[in-house]
Amino acid sequence: MYKHGVMLLASFLFCFVGITCWVGFSAVRHSRKSEKDYFLASQSISPYVLAFSGSASKFSGFVFAGYVGLAYASGAAVLWLGLGLAAGGIVGNFFVIRRLQETNHGGWALSLGELITFQDGENRVWLRRFIGIITVFFLSIYAAAQLQAGGKALEVALGQPLYVGIMLSMVVIIFYCWAGGIRASIWTDTAQIAIMTASLVLILIVAVVKQGGITAMYEAFIATAGADHNAVSLLPQNMLIGGYGGLSLYFLGAFGFGVCVIGQPHVLVRAMALSSSRDTRKFFITTSIFDILFLLLAALVGLCTRVIMQNHGNFDPELALFLSANEMLPPLAVGFVLAGAFSSTLSTADSQVISCSASLMRDLPEPPQESLKLAKAATVGIALLATLISLWADKNIFALVAFAFTGLGASIGCLLLLRIFNISIPAWGGFLIAFAGGGTVVIWTLSGLKSYINESIPALLAAALMFVVVKVISRIRSCKKSANKSLVK
Repeated sequence: MYKHGVMLLASFLFCFVGITCWVGFSAVRHSRKSEKDYFLASQSISPYVLAFSGSASKFSGFVFAGYVGLAYASGAAVLWLGLGLAAGGIVGNFFVIRRLQETNHGGWALSLGELITFQDGENRVWLRRFIGIITVFFLSIYAAAQLQAGGKALEVALGQPLYVGIMLSMVVIIFYCWAGGIRASIWTDTAQIAIMTASLVLILIVAVVKQGGITAMYEAFIATAGADHNAVSLLPQNMLIGGYGGLSLYFLGAFGFGVCVIGQPHVLVRAMALSSSRDTRKFFITTSIFDILFLLLAALVGLCTRVIMQNHGNFDPELALFLSANEMLPPLAVGFVLAGAFSSTLSTADSQVISCSASLMRDLPEPPQESLKLAKAATVGIALLATLISLWADKNIFALVAFAFTGLGASIGCLLLLRIFNISIPAWGGFLIAFAGGGTVVIWTLSGLKSYINESIPALLAAALMFVVVKVISRIRSCKKSANKSLVK
């Protein structure tokens, strides 16, 4: 047993420290001592690298813990979730990526709030501050979920308490984000997504081989259903709303969840870091193809865990991947999978911490601060805040990610769409739209209505409805002003 633990730890340290951290340290040596480099990597990185790092930031611990765990718990329905997420993400990116890069040509804005609120020569300070508060609120919760996922990985594989993995994640994130900023984050994300993908492929291949082939694995998966065939049916009928209507709402919610990528500062900063509009096509195609393949791979691995862990009694479904790796693989391979899972948590948390730092520096103060030292200090502060949240928050990673992801998409994302399509609204209208979207997410979550459909679609609809209300009120006020001028004449 001791030898097993030593080999597992050695493999983990080699893959995580020897590869991931080495890439991060290399990025540090190439960093330039400027705020633009700290937040946008001086717009000097390949669109392919930016695309892979963006995917790493989106999926991370959400896939290794939440998504795979949902596949174990609910079965084949997770394929509809993955399809909806991928389709929604493609649609969101299609409308946003190119226009975002063109709007931020030259890298004049270092945060989404700065870009959204500076339009036609008008600087809407209080709206920018409101966006900054929303960003810090939701992204801190999002980053906390990633730290929890890393803690769960170490808890299972190395037998360490949850807080050990959380604290280790925090220390590593602070180190290379402090030193290299978004450049270190992007480079390490690219290495991490490679380890993440290889880990999933390894588990899938070993699981199928040990079961006796694809046919045998499929038959074993069907057998896990018992009397309830909904878990293995491609058209499950066991939603809270019965029949195909419930399945349609499930897919629609997943699609809306994917669309909410339009409001993720830690993902969209990759598009802001593109050097020219010519690179947006490469970025979009690479991201779209990889996202589809990665979500399919993760779903298949999650479904395989139903076979691997079917005789292991009750356990937290979000530990299914890690427990399955321990069950099937030799310690060296388990260490590799652990490194992939642990790396995945950092690949999102580091970008989120830096995006929060950008909001603290560029969105909240007036004028926006340009101190690199203060930016690094903000990074440390946000990392500590996310750590505190992760130690005390709900331990359901999927729920935390869904809450933060949709909150950002329905508030900041809707304002970003208006900005990049040059649709003018008054500053008070921006407040109402962001509040309607983000507030609906909070209300929908607290009321338990997400059992019928997740919070994304209701929140996006609420923001869209508020936009219509704002335009109607603006039109009425404009007509009244015109009438008053006519009377004066």
